[in-house]
Amino acid sequence: MPLVIAAIDNSAAARPVLAGAAALGQLLGAGVEAVHVADEPGQTARACADSLAIPMRRLAGDPVTEVLVLASASSVVGVAIGARRRVKGHGIGHLPRAVLDAVDKPVLVVPPEAPPVERFRTALVAMEGTPAKARAIKSAVELAAGADLELIVVHVDDESSIPSFSDQLAHEADAYATEFLARYAPGAPRARLELRVGSPAEEIIAASTSLAADVIALGWPQSPEPGRGRVAREVLDRSHVPVLLVALASDAAA
Repeated sequence: MPLVIAAIDNSAAARPVLAGAAALGQLLGAGVEAVHVADEPGQTARACADSLAIPMRRLAGDPVTEVLVLASASSVVGVAIGARRRVKGHGIGHLPRAVLDAVDKPVLVVPPEAPPVERFRTALVAMEGTPAKARAIKSAVELAAGADLELIVVHVDDESSIPSFSDQLAHEADAYATEFLARYAPGAPRARLELRVGSPAEEIIAASTSLAADVIALGWPQSPEPGRGRVAREVLDRSHVPVLLVALASDAAA
């Protein structure tokens, strides 16, 4: 049976991670198992898992090592993990970053303030303006295409990449959106495109708020380049809803 692993700590922040894992499991057609890596019994973690009827394993050892071993199993199709309570610009924590860099399966990063949801109803798939980065959203779109949810592709251009529309702006923008979705989201006929111009991370966060998205999906570049994933890192640092990261090759890095 396909499985989503929910890595949780022994705090109340475990509950939104478990709820996010359950929602991701519905999306992927998978069950959910919680894992708590620590020496202490983990009573809070156990109580959170029990309240959602999710089985939990407690393991001893190094959290990064144990979670990566579990995630490598062929039956595991996704991982949900909590972001530590963040100060802007200080990142999401060591464990989530290690998992993102090593796991080539979808990873859901859940902020501690995220409201628990029973399922994802509105998914925002975010991308920047270049054709290479447009192709990079394919995996995220495919995850959502067969699910009963509203899929919104937010395409953020800056002044250098925005399409040159004529005085028939509305008509040409609609035609551009139709062509874009036909090319890059053919497996999601219910998808719609929202065009925005400006700072990618700012526009993605603003769109997630105005569109009441339950989850943001975007690419995570697994490469050794020190500046990789600038947009993804800023979204992770600022988002108040879960962020689903899909591993990208280095040539599609944002």
